[in-house]
Amino acid sequence: MRRILLCLCLLCLLMNGLAVWAHGDEDHTDDAPAPVIAVPAAELSYHEHVRPLLELNCAGCHSQGQIAGDIPLTDADAVVSLAADIAFHVAVGSMPPWMPSRANLPLKYDRSLSDAEIAIIAGWAQQGAALGDLQDYAPPAADAAAAPVRPDLTLQLREPYTPAAGLVDDYRCFAFPLDIDAPQFITGYEFFPDVSEMAHHAVIYLLGAEDRAVQERSAGDGQLGWTCYGGLNLPQRRSQLFGPQMLGTWTPGTSPEQFPPDSGFLTEPGDFVVLQMHYNLAITHQPDHSRLHLQLEPAASELTQLLTIPLTAPVEIPCPSGVSGPQCEREYALERMERLYGEETGRLSDSRLRNCGQTLADYADSIGENASTACDFSLPLPIPLKVYGVYGHMHELGRSFRMELNPDSENPLMLLDIPNWDFHWQDRYQFAEPLPAGFGDVLRMRCTWDNSLSAAPRYVVWGEGTTDEMCFGLVLVSVAV
Repeated sequence: MRRILLCLCLLCLLMNGLAVWAHGDEDHTDDAPAPVIAVPAAELSYHEHVRPLLELNCAGCHSQGQIAGDIPLTDADAVVSLAADIAFHVAVGSMPPWMPSRANLPLKYDRSLSDAEIAIIAGWAQQGAALGDLQDYAPPAADAAAAPVRPDLTLQLREPYTPAAGLVDDYRCFAFPLDIDAPQFITGYEFFPDVSEMAHHAVIYLLGAEDRAVQERSAGDGQLGWTCYGGLNLPQRRSQLFGPQMLGTWTPGTSPEQFPPDSGFLTEPGDFVVLQMHYNLAITHQPDHSRLHLQLEPAASELTQLLTIPLTAPVEIPCPSGVSGPQCEREYALERMERLYGEETGRLSDSRLRNCGQTLADYADSIGENASTACDFSLPLPIPLKVYGVYGHMHELGRSFRMELNPDSENPLMLLDIPNWDFHWQDRYQFAEPLPAGFGDVLRMRCTWDNSLSAAPRYVVWGEGTTDEMCFGLVLVSVAV
């Protein structure tokens, strides 16, 4: 039997046995005063001291074709001209954007700067931002940042997709057969949004050959792909109790993804990828031709096979203080979900409560300015796992996100702590060292929101739109051998 089927079955058993039980800022702006930094006395230069820091922590976003390409930090003259601004933003902590706190377990590819590194940049700017000698430049360590994703296979629609007129949020799924003639491991990927003003997020799924008929699926509107609010909207089969594997995600600020060394997602001839796109059309409405690069390794490489475990928690966010009206009733929110996204999406809020063993009584004291949710997920089966990383997702009302392993034990582990959520800088996080997990271990996911951030506050439940909310997590694991 194929290894992927074996591991998927183990994952299905694991997720089917999840025992769940429910529990009940600081923003840096341009107006903030720059803190006083104790700068080094030594003479500092761009090439020797500052360039390696910028290349390692900043150039991934501040380069041509990337999210902050309009402020290039790969050109020496441009960096020198921006020295004072760069020093200010690193001093107040707004750049480079790195949401996890220092309470987190050590993470790979940490873009945050240490106090000593901040002092170097501040001192260099104060000393006059000297270029220095190019011969003094030494590139950062090769393993300090993720290597570029090799584009072994490019997935892109044969023609652009144009969202239907009149929509504010469009969820569209596109199926791509994998052009391979032998088993392969997917060891990395990189997503390139075509129209960044429309791209809210993307989810990448891996499906088996037995689902190949979905490639012909159509919404009957003459467009490519199909409408898929709330998931892929595929027929559920016994061999896929929890649906296909979630290979990865993209959100604004996300870096290219290299999976842990010597590991990947196993795929075989006939398998295919489904890309679920969420387009938010509040700013623009135009054809989109996004693409996805996959990095592949032959199955003969005998890599460790990866799996993902999705986690969801309820969303019950009341109106903030001083706001009232029909829009502040939960029934209004549920009816709105059904009207916009269909009956199934409207039922998600109640199912999220049931899955976490909760009722609305658990949210009776919730306030809109500081609404929160939490859910515990127990691992009840004696299947040893290795946990490689985690991902958390909320929308624009998010304040904080936290995921812990065994939070009530003598030795709790903070898997992901984001005390100041920023929708525009979400990322996937890999641990510096994988963690063992298994029978009896508990994952706790907690989300907190501030409904006063909404331009038009209303009761908010789990929903698909940008102005709706989610509390979602993803855990990257392998079956330990």
